[in-house]
Amino acid sequence: MAERARPITDLTAAPNERMSHLSAQDSRVGYLYHDEERPLTARETLHLLAKSWPFVYEHRRLMALKVVLAVSSMGFFLLTPWPIKIVIDNVIDGRPMVGWLRSMLFPLVGDNRMLLLAVVSGFLAAAAILIGMVGDNTVGLDTGVASGGLDQAGFTANDANSGWSHWNGLLGFGEVWITINLTQRINQTVRTTVYERYLRAPIQLFADQKIGDAVFRVMHDSAAIGPFLYRGVVRPLMALMMITLGLLVLTIHFSNEPLIPILAALSLPVIGGGATLFGRPLRDQAQRMRERGSDVMAAFEERIAQVQLIKAFGQEQRETLAINRSSLGSFGAALRMLVIVLLIVAILLPLSAGLILAGLYHLMKQVIEQKMTLGDVVLLSSYGIMLGSPIGTLAATWAAIQPQVAGLRRVHSVLDLLDEVESNSAAPPLVEPISSIELRELSVGYDPAHPVLTRASIVLRVGELAALAGASGSGKSTLIAAIPRFLEPFAGQILVNGHAATELDLHALRARIGFVFQQESLFSASIAYNIRYGRPDADEAAVRKAAALAGAAEFVEALPDGYQTILGRRGTRLSVGQKQRIAYARALLREPEVLILDETTAPLDPGSEASLMCTLRAISRERIVLIVAHRPQTLARCDRVWFIDAGTVAASGTHEELLARSAEYSSVVALRGAEIHS
Repeated sequence: MAERARPITDLTAAPNERMSHLSAQDSRVGYLYHDEERPLTARETLHLLAKSWPFVYEHRRLMALKVVLAVSSMGFFLLTPWPIKIVIDNVIDGRPMVGWLRSMLFPLVGDNRMLLLAVVSGFLAAAAILIGMVGDNTVGLDTGVASGGLDQAGFTANDANSGWSHWNGLLGFGEVWITINLTQRINQTVRTTVYERYLRAPIQLFADQKIGDAVFRVMHDSAAIGPFLYRGVVRPLMALMMITLGLLVLTIHFSNEPLIPILAALSLPVIGGGATLFGRPLRDQAQRMRERGSDVMAAFEERIAQVQLIKAFGQEQRETLAINRSSLGSFGAALRMLVIVLLIVAILLPLSAGLILAGLYHLMKQVIEQKMTLGDVVLLSSYGIMLGSPIGTLAATWAAIQPQVAGLRRVHSVLDLLDEVESNSAAPPLVEPISSIELRELSVGYDPAHPVLTRASIVLRVGELAALAGASGSGKSTLIAAIPRFLEPFAGQILVNGHAATELDLHALRARIGFVFQQESLFSASIAYNIRYGRPDADEAAVRKAAALAGAAEFVEALPDGYQTILGRRGTRLSVGQKQRIAYARALLREPEVLILDETTAPLDPGSEASLMCTLRAISRERIVLIVAHRPQTLARCDRVWFIDAGTVAASGTHEELLARSAEYSSVVALRGAEIHS
């Protein structure tokens, strides 16, 4: 890239400030998350983890309960080697108990070895019920989808639905239940936060977002928070406690044999140092895995959405091969990650094995020289095995969380970049109905360096049916997007009843504005649901009235299920004109104080258009109505036409006045009339 990406900490700047620093190229396709192209430093990684902690802290009670159960289980686990030593030394060999064992057990069993065996067996039975048998697999539950192949989506689906415990038995299964609950709650918090941020994203940044990539970030990257908690916080904490207690027992009981605790402690820097060296490669490859996984989902989404086009041009085989290439790219990224992991194992395994062999050699030598009992060897070996797993866990923590760092980075890219201007909820409410909206000297668009419109001014009033006209691509839709502040102007003012729009509560302002968009989309739900969308509490009578005003009642009531008819994807069961009428009904049901229609009369036949214009004329007596239009007959029915040309509002007046004094307007209208006629 021509310009070095800014550090991740710069993303906390206000959206307008960030937008002013984005170059024209930076704000286009491929540059929405351009900072992700830069490798993260270790310091930025720690900062990213700290930013993720609030999601976990919200569920601190469940996390504390999991830790309590895990610690309770650990007490039984750390004591399980002692009964084996007692059986070998004190029951089978008949050696007298000494030290703290004698002070605890002699009052209960005396010199009766059979009673001692019964007590020890009882403890082992209780431990087996509570934490399971030695050698049992740890309890775990996930979706298991990765068994069908290596892909990022499969891995994260497991992460989002996983529960685990170091133990079996009652405590282990209880911990698994708590873990699943905790995982789901944390994932839900992150997922809904990211989804909400997409809904609130400013259009400048969101316009170039691939839908498949957005879905991947919401569904799969959000799942990185769970493994970060467990592998980066809970497991290392538990491992540290187990290592500390285990080494304490070994040091106290075998104070004359310091080599074993020393060897156990040495394995920590050996494994930790080796794993940390691979932190950067793991982090970078994890980023590539998620990018390739996102590419696959985006490719699927785009091609399924364009299936009619693919069929029409007979490109099924070509698009199948394209999807196959994209999928192989995701699979290849997973294999490269596997190579890095295997390389880590290949380097660290001989070093760890060397320490283990040194310890075993020393123990066997001590037994041969009769300086240590067979029970002591079993005890030491058991603790060595016990300490192996937590030492490996603690030492490899930094390497283990690197794949999650990539996911958290993609989550925070959304949270940092796609933040809309906050609603000014402390602003005084606009009590009176909206009677005028003025756009004064407005510069607006998607890129501060190249605004679509500059110094554009219009005034909208109640009682005046207004229209915006201009050639295709002149900026009409951009201008109306500024009225509800979907687009924040780079310069100029938006005044509502004389008040600056920035001083009003954003949500309250938008609640008073009704939109019918140029490319209207409907949900795959009932017609009634779609009409009620902006006013869910509306009764059936209100729905029918709105449909009648929009000219939709006749064809809706002719359907077998009427208003309960379920529409297909994006309303494909309706014609373009019918969908537009449903959209009109949706806007009218809301009874907005401002009604904006973006080139919505084009799909209507002349009779339907005339009927709609009569309705809009009646509405404009009490509300502000603005129509974006091309048709000469539509423009002729309006009281005032604002003509956009050469990147600004060039003229205004009635249709006849503009025809008389503006050659550019006459040219645009004549061209559009010729297109309609042809």
